Amino acid sequence: MRPEQTDQNKRTSIRYEVELGSFAVFRSDPMVLPGLIVDISTGGLAFFYHEEDGWPQDSPELFTLFGDRHNVENVALVTTYDAEVTDKNHPIYKVLADQKDDPVKIRRRGVRFGTLSKEQVAGIEALIREYHSA
Repeated sequence: MRPEQTDQNKRTSIRYEVELGSFAVFRSDPMVLPGLIVDISTGGLAFFYHEEDGWPQDSPELFTLFGDRHNVENVALVTTYDAEVTDKNHPIYKVLADQKDDPVKIRRRGVRFGTLSKEQVAGIEALIREYHSA
């Protein structure tokens, strides 16, 4: 059983698939390419990223979520799964491989949100509405 399937059974919020490249998650290190969000809910999200960019498994680091019109800053992310994407025909390879000159290892990470303020919850809900209005 894949980790995504196990976590799906534990989810309390519906995840909405996002068009690849529409939303991104940024680290505080400006040298690290953003992760590309593929689904999001009020409880968490999943994103693809380059393995060599040093995304921490669990850390006190806070992240920023970006959409076209909305963003949410200082979001704690707690990893629920992290797996290498080994299918070279997966559409993410075209998108992420074009960002690097060297061969890339792509990973998919599922996270749940840590404690959120009311403003952050409203921001995440706005991101979800933004996607659905597009």
